[in-house]
Amino acid sequence: MIVLNGQTLNCKILHRIAHGEAVSLDQEAIQRMEANANTTPSTVLEAKRRWIIGSQTKESEHLNREFILSHCAGVGEPLPESIVRAAMAARINVLATGHTGSRPIAALKMLELLNRSIIPIVPAQGSVGAAGDLAPMAHIARVVCGYGPYPADYTPLVPTSKETLSLINGVSLSAGIAALAIVRAERLFEIATYAAALTMETVYAQSQCIDPRVLSLRGHPECVEVGQELGRILHGSQRVQSDRNPDAFSIRCGPSVMGAILNTIRHSRMCVDRELNGCSDNPLLIEGEWLEAGHFHGSQIGLAMDHLKIALTQLATLSERRTFRLTHEKLSKNLPSFLVKGNGLNSGFMLAQYTAAALASECKGLAHPASVDTIPTVQHHEDHVSMAPIAARHCLQTIDCLTDILSIELLLGAQALDLRKRDDQLPHPPIVQTLHQTIRKHIHFWDDDQVLHPSLSAMRRLITSGELLQHPETW
Repeated sequence: MIVLNGQTLNCKILHRIAHGEAVSLDQEAIQRMEANANTTPSTVLEAKRRWIIGSQTKESEHLNREFILSHCAGVGEPLPESIVRAAMAARINVLATGHTGSRPIAALKMLELLNRSIIPIVPAQGSVGAAGDLAPMAHIARVVCGYGPYPADYTPLVPTSKETLSLINGVSLSAGIAALAIVRAERLFEIATYAAALTMETVYAQSQCIDPRVLSLRGHPECVEVGQELGRILHGSQRVQSDRNPDAFSIRCGPSVMGAILNTIRHSRMCVDRELNGCSDNPLLIEGEWLEAGHFHGSQIGLAMDHLKIALTQLATLSERRTFRLTHEKLSKNLPSFLVKGNGLNSGFMLAQYTAAALASECKGLAHPASVDTIPTVQHHEDHVSMAPIAARHCLQTIDCLTDILSIELLLGAQALDLRKRDDQLPHPPIVQTLHQTIRKHIHFWDDDQVLHPSLSAMRRLITSGELLQHPETW
């Protein structure tokens, strides 16, 4: 069972919770929350609450209910349960820091819903990621507090005034989406490295571009790391040799570009891991004093996710260009046009490259940074917002497109490898051979035209299931 303590959560752990692992609350975190929950809120807190809610004449419990319900303003399709689970766990971890003034029961009630897989329906859109992810988190709080439908055997939380704020006043949804995006991006980067190696093998690439001696002179360790991984996958190759002519940039510059992308993924992970253990709430209780700050602003996540989706778009365009080369006999070093031999009537994999081009273009549109936009809200009081949840959701959409783009390159690479073996009789490098065999367990060689969609879908499942590289983790 995963233990949340407000200090040690990271993207991989949150990914596991998002896909169903049970969670408990650390005992020391419970003690911290108990100690701080006994502190009487200051007039600053009460003034803030009155400013947000308005009327002071209603009973406190009724005010709490109205406050949460009035923030349930989300629209759009419901988020996947995995994302809502991630948001709930991220919020529990914030409460576990002990600085929100919330009682342990607030975290434990949300924890109960999580472990019982009672997952609120949360519309995807409606947060600007500034005073927290208010609308989506309010949809979660509505169920936690029993202000919406809940199971008969669940006893809802009766929140304090501060808990009505703390349940929704932070960017936990953005952080949850970002964590899932990071884990998927890391897996796709590994897939992209294998796809690049497979294409290099099929087009008789020059090996000098992965020589660690030349890569180390650039001063970027990630570039060296990518080159070494490509060299490991291609170890034993008789097709990728040093004496070949230099390749096009999508191959020759692969280690340099992918090294920059890997650096971006790691930087984004660092930002999100920090955010997951930060106290995203306001006001905060420190040494018995309530302090106002802007810890609910999602700029860290918004900038990290924008940076990441731009980097992943680079990965997508690299792959699409290699796919294009595989389908062009004059660029692939005499592979059959569109990778199917015939009498000129076959379209072969022509439309696969069409699809890759369309997806790459979609990635470019999604790459526009959401964080550069800000639209003032709440009568100009919240006059600068982060748009972090939009950046994070767009990053996930980019990842979906990239998954299919890499599926297409791998599909065409496997076809090209079979064609090469028929012509040159050279053995495949062992790791490339294993990759090829895994693909061929599910997708057969094309001798003639057929429906392409089933092969594309099967290739995508190999990636998302983890089977392709023997990583049996839920996507």
